[in-house]
Amino acid sequence: MDEVQRTGVPMLITKNGRPVAELRPHRPRPTNFLGVWKGLVIVKGDIISPVNQKWEALE
Repeated sequence: MDEVQRTGVPMLITKNGRPVAELRPHRPRPTNFLGVWKGLVIVKGDIISPVNQKWEALE
């Protein structure tokens, strides 16, 4: 466990040569909800201005 914590590299745990588990370093979740999407979401265009199109669902 100390090696996994120090290096950050997961370790495969086997029983009789067969994989049974994987030990990975703990990474705490971001406390800020918006931080979860940081670097994963790309905003294309203007998302703030009103949309000047009629939606079929509103008819």
